[in-house]
Amino acid sequence: MLVAATTGRREGIDRRSFLAGAGTALLSGCGPAVVGSGGTAHKPSRAPRTLQQAMRGHVFTKGDPGFAGVAHVYNERFDGVLPHWVGRPIDAADVRGAVRWAVAHGVPLRARSGGHSYAGYSTLSGGAVLDLRKLNRIHVDHSHGIATIGAGAQLIDVYAGLAAQGATLPAGSCPSVGITGVTLGGGMGLAGRAFGLTTDNLVGAQIVTADGRIRQVDKHTDPGLLWALRGGGGGNFGVVTNLQFRVHRLPASAAYFNVKWPWSSAAQALMTWLQWAPHTRDQITSIFHMNFDQTVNANGQYLGPSSDLPGLLSALTSVPGASSGSFNSSYLPLQLFLAGCSHGLPACHTVGTAPGGTLSRALFWAKSDYITHPLSHAGAQTLVNAIDQHQSQGVPGSAAILFDAYGGAINRVAPGATAFVHRNALCAMQYLAYNGGASWLNQTYASMRPYVSGMAYQNYIDSGLSTWRHAYYGSNYPRLLSVRQRVDPQHFFNFPQAIGR
Repeated sequence: MLVAATTGRREGIDRRSFLAGAGTALLSGCGPAVVGSGGTAHKPSRAPRTLQQAMRGHVFTKGDPGFAGVAHVYNERFDGVLPHWVGRPIDAADVRGAVRWAVAHGVPLRARSGGHSYAGYSTLSGGAVLDLRKLNRIHVDHSHGIATIGAGAQLIDVYAGLAAQGATLPAGSCPSVGITGVTLGGGMGLAGRAFGLTTDNLVGAQIVTADGRIRQVDKHTDPGLLWALRGGGGGNFGVVTNLQFRVHRLPASAAYFNVKWPWSSAAQALMTWLQWAPHTRDQITSIFHMNFDQTVNANGQYLGPSSDLPGLLSALTSVPGASSGSFNSSYLPLQLFLAGCSHGLPACHTVGTAPGGTLSRALFWAKSDYITHPLSHAGAQTLVNAIDQHQSQGVPGSAAILFDAYGGAINRVAPGATAFVHRNALCAMQYLAYNGGASWLNQTYASMRPYVSGMAYQNYIDSGLSTWRHAYYGSNYPRLLSVRQRVDPQHFFNFPQAIGR
């Protein structure tokens, strides 16, 4: 469960702020986390002396030319956090060798697929990082409707690879996030209300545990560990090397929509959206944006024709000053559009991570909340005031507050059926600040305490959250702890917010 996922920047504007400001892509999904780190565990005998001896894939050592580029994760805040080694395993056997080596020598270990951990938990100072990018094969078994996806595959490649085989999977819109981190922490996307979270579609996984075993986990071999992998967050049980998903037939087409309002209607628009978005037709998933430049909009994806949208969006367009637009698209081009990728698939990767990649990394801070009851006017106005203060006080950088609609298939799963407990929410909230503004973000978050549930999204992992055990996992935490104690009794896979800390 050790893979990272947790959004590019041009002239000071990264992809998230572009999406928030322009209202063209929606998901707050540029961020799950991957991890695992060193503790103590049973040490296999005759372990290789070096990491390179333990695996066939290439190992980069600190001090090598270009090492920083290999070691850096997505968020530039963590550029000063550098491991001693970055290994690129080529298969599960390589991962097993690396884990056995790390356990034998007491070397802290983290793994990453996309490197988007909001708290930087897919890297560490000292120790070793396993970069799983070469574990990226995508195969669909059409007879059973199951896709096997390598742990290092990035979301835009997952969408493209599945589409080529007539299938799709609900996941986020941030193109360079890794599939494993998204899945292990939940996985909210723009098909979520129709098809569920990414983790709701997980039926099996291959994982290397601290005892050096490669385990195939499914409902028959280890239902308890499968339950924990479905929302328990990255980094707690081992290094996932591939995942098996129940996939959905590729929609022939879908529609995009965007509704905008003047800033004077922001509070009313938000309250109206909260009454509509979690309860509308399942085929609609929407995100509401409040942006630092005092613009407000809601956009989303509809798995149906755009001709249906005027009626479906009537509650939103009835708010004073509303304007709207929509268009139809075949499914994969729409996913590229939602990802902010106007130059095709090769360009839709972070610079240096794949040939032809053009997307930049970002410098940002984030926090999250869940809303479980309709927001009062006082709560909505608190957020309007926060955006006003960002402008009036000259807070550096850009910022946005995003709301991801739940309901539909997401909320039809019982809170204890998977490790993902957040099944009674109207929406998830995400507070974002780019290139500065961390104090503003913290103040805004504090001001919303009277209006939110006290829960938080584990894929928006937050190193400053002291109540994380309850906020991420609620009543599921004791069962997660029991699974961790069984699978990793010495707690080798460890990090500041690891289960059992």
